[in-house]
Amino acid sequence: MIANCDAGCNKLFDVDEFQSKRIGDGVEKVYFVCPHCQHEYVAFYTDVEIRDLQARIRRVQKRFANPRADMVKAAAREVEISAQIKEKMDALRARIEGGQS
Repeated sequence: MIANCDAGCNKLFDVDEFQSKRIGDGVEKVYFVCPHCQHEYVAFYTDVEIRDLQARIRRVQKRFANPRADMVKAAAREVEISAQIKEKMDALRARIEGGQS
């Protein structure tokens, strides 16, 4: 993935890897860093509940490799869990970054 360091040096760079850091209360910050100026960009935050949902969606996605699985049901479940993850990630980001300007 190519990113533009729009909050730092304004240079383009490849995002080769994401890093993660525990920031307390079971919350983990997943981010990447501009290699030119070291500006940090947060991709998302997770907590125990979100990580559990991510594990669930991985299990659902494994069903797609099984030709006998109900693909319609699996796809519907995948959409449902994805929506839950997005909602919870958005709420967690707002809670964590809400006090920052």
